[in-house]
Amino acid sequence: MLLLRKEGAPHEGGEARVLRGLWPLLGTDTLLEYKSPARSAFRRGDLLRLWGYGVQHHVAQIERLSGYRELTLVLVVASITRTLVRELAEMDWSLVRLGGGYGRIDGAVYATYLVVTDEVAEAEQDDFLRIFSHRPVLSAEARRWLQQWVKPAKEGTMQDVKELEGYDEMLQKLLDSLPIERRLAGLTPEERLAGLAPEERLAGLPPAHQLLALSDEALRAFPDEYLRSLPAEVQEAIRHRIGRPSP
Repeated sequence: MLLLRKEGAPHEGGEARVLRGLWPLLGTDTLLEYKSPARSAFRRGDLLRLWGYGVQHHVAQIERLSGYRELTLVLVVASITRTLVRELAEMDWSLVRLGGGYGRIDGAVYATYLVVTDEVAEAEQDDFLRIFSHRPVLSAEARRWLQQWVKPAKEGTMQDVKELEGYDEMLQKLLDSLPIERRLAGLTPEERLAGLAPEERLAGLPPAHQLLALSDEALRAFPDEYLRSLPAEVQEAIRHRIGRPSP
């Protein structure tokens, strides 16, 4: 993403609605790259590639940009990974934490900043930014926005959102943000229990009610004396299933 500051615009972030701590740091031109919360989103060489984009942009705009200080580079990630730390070490660059989820990368010639959305979303209480982090989405407004975002685009309008990196993580975040009733709506009992171990399917049920999970053949082996010791509703359900009337 290329951000251009209006000529004469103040370097303030008072009116910013997102990444409020970033805007005062930016120069005349800013190249910003966003990496999704997917575990593999940041790959080795990505930071160096961003720096290379900066050099190319500087060359292309060399007549307009009076010096390298007017160009800013920004890398936006959900969290700091070992791959990122390794790349910083390989380039002999250092990360200076500025607080609130922001950091400055020294040694890269151009002013280079790191934004960690996991941390900024919490520090700035930005529920929309949580969508682009590993944090859960809390507000209904942000959830509605996410629901609109994950809908496939109409043919011919834009790239299919399902093809974008991080789509699966976004969809899972949407599902996790929904109440359990909404997540289970429309599923058959078999679908709701699919993938669960037997003990997980019965978790939370009183011992007597767990008997109802047995097959009819197993229930027929119980003598009447044992059935009479069960709660009335369980005993009635078992007798109805195996066709054995009350004695």
